[in-house]
Amino acid sequence: MIRVLLVDDSALMRRVLRELLEGSPDFQIVGEATNGLAGCEKNLELQPDLVVMDIDMPVMDGVTATARIMRERPVPILVFSAAAESPAGFAALEAGARDVLRKPDFDAIGDEAFRQTLYERIRTIASAVPRQHPGSARPYMAGANAGAALRAVVMGASTGGPVAVKRVLSSLPADFPLGIALVQHLEDGFDEGYVRWLGEECALRVLLATASTANGAFAPGTVTVAPVNRHLIVRGGALELDDGPRIVNQKPAVDALFTTASAWFGSSLVGVLLTGMGRDGADGCKAIVDSGGRTLVQDKETSAIYGMPKAAADIGAATEVLPLDAVAPRLVALAGGSRRP
Repeated sequence: MIRVLLVDDSALMRRVLRELLEGSPDFQIVGEATNGLAGCEKNLELQPDLVVMDIDMPVMDGVTATARIMRERPVPILVFSAAAESPAGFAALEAGARDVLRKPDFDAIGDEAFRQTLYERIRTIASAVPRQHPGSARPYMAGANAGAALRAVVMGASTGGPVAVKRVLSSLPADFPLGIALVQHLEDGFDEGYVRWLGEECALRVLLATASTANGAFAPGTVTVAPVNRHLIVRGGALELDDGPRIVNQKPAVDALFTTASAWFGSSLVGVLLTGMGRDGADGCKAIVDSGGRTLVQDKETSAIYGMPKAAADIGAATEVLPLDAVAPRLVALAGGSRRP
């Protein structure tokens, strides 16, 4: 059973969450707090397995409380807030929260689909192995092809991905010679804020793929991000949006990007698969490897959720398994002799 602490200044929201979670035998509400400071104190007192945290609260906000909890008694935190898609939501992830989920309208909270989403998020982040400091593990390098010059980078991530992606992209120089296409699993309404946040945190140009921006070649020093509910694919060497069905229950799907990119770029493609639950990206990595390309897969020790990277490694689709902080330097090294698309 997962012991949960609720931190929210709304008595109504705490009651709704209590009723939702107590509807499953997997969860026990061990306490409630009306602000971030009280949440920090109850975290020490009650020793919960997980904290559900609002952002906008009196006395102490959720971002500050998250950072303090990570210092005093680290515990998985799910940010559940109407402001989850704002810069504060991404700041909470940087402070140590495992995931963010936007509060729906009250009339949608009781929906079975939302109930199951909430249950799945809590189970996933509560069961994740505590993260070590990135870079603590030694990289494992399989026999990667080292000869072909690269022409494009594709990247995928899910749970824990926003911060992991930011760490990689912010470590790349502004004159990085390759274009990057990114699929990050996000909630509805999060994509525009995510792109703005990434753009402020790194030297590269970051764009949200739209009908007008997606139809073009990979641009050097530019990151093109898939929007929510549309696949980002490669056709004829250009990035395009696709409204096809979900793949491994995801839309956008990492597999859609990786597989179509591998068919065009072959050995001149590198795929980067970072933290996330599920197996999206594993088959895409296999397609890249089978086409002669390379895949850089995040290791277990630095992954928030070692699901997607593990799935790729398990089927022999990881040419290099790296701690998070080794990914950007490896990309720079690989791109050193690359030609532009």
